[in-house]
Amino acid sequence: MAYLIYNNDGTILTSIANGEVDTVSTDLTLVGKNVDNYGQYINNNFVKLLTSFASADGPVSPQVGQLWFNTGTQRLNVFDGTSFNPTYGARVSGTASFTTSTGDFWYDTINSQLKIWNGNTYKLVGPAVSALKGKFGIEPTPTTVVPDGGGYSKDVGIIYSFGTSSVVITQESFDMTAADSSVYLGTSAVTSLVNGATFINDVDVKGDLHVNGDYYVNNVKQFPNGQTLTASYDITTYGDPQDATTATAIANISAGNIAMKNFLPLIFSTVTNITYGDLAYPLNSIAKVICLYDSGSSIVSSVRRFKLIDDPIHPGTYIWNWDNVYTTTFQPSGWSTLTNIVQL
Repeated sequence: MAYLIYNNDGTILTSIANGEVDTVSTDLTLVGKNVDNYGQYINNNFVKLLTSFASADGPVSPQVGQLWFNTGTQRLNVFDGTSFNPTYGARVSGTASFTTSTGDFWYDTINSQLKIWNGNTYKLVGPAVSALKGKFGIEPTPTTVVPDGGGYSKDVGIIYSFGTSSVVITQESFDMTAADSSVYLGTSAVTSLVNGATFINDVDVKGDLHVNGDYYVNNVKQFPNGQTLTASYDITTYGDPQDATTATAIANISAGNIAMKNFLPLIFSTVTNITYGDLAYPLNSIAKVICLYDSGSSIVSSVRRFKLIDDPIHPGTYIWNWDNVYTTTFQPSGWSTLTNIVQL
């Protein structure tokens, strides 16, 4: 009489005739009645069960709920009727599991992202952007960065967008070697980095930009749109401010300030448009013109303030108009040979 082997749900799995051995229906060896040496088969089955079918290759005829210890990944898996899934950790695959439970993790190997099943769908844990689109966010450099010319290694962070570096963040200023610049910045030239953030490309500010420090390029102070500020502008040709007569000195200083009112664009060495359209200054911008006199013991100054206005005489033309006297201090007596400069 044949043996009928049943599934857990009561359905028939297989039938084993007298004297037959079934090695196909399951990954165990099922023996029929009157099989010689049946103890050998039973003992082998015990070992398989004891080791959870440990092997690098999965069982060929798995049953729902069957355990398999994958010796390649060193993980215990369970068969869900379709595939083997880890009993702990995350499913590592390019495709999601067909059956899952709330809280199960899945590491998507195609997008390099970790996801979690919330009961209805997989929710992304991170990273936020698929690896197929390249690096996003800030990352430390994977290798040591040594300044050009040698020295101690520096801590450097790179901000990426679509795999392209946009900003370099450092804790001190130094020159990055051409080799490192090629790897991290896409340029083969030595790159000067500042203490803080160095932007590789343009910065477009849609709101207000508040700068609480000076901006220099190659030790030259800069103004809007990268314009270079001329450090000084000689106004001595408009009158001698060292005249012993106070009234004359004041008149000469006024002449110099009026000259600055008319020729203020000249302090911007790269500006050719005196209407300042190139500088993108808004109306009502303020410029302070400071006349400094070094007497050897003290600094004496006269400060004039100018405002960028729409010329009432020539509407549509922007001019720097003498707005008012900001502060005035004179000390004509006792002056020696002086250096007369104007600064913005």
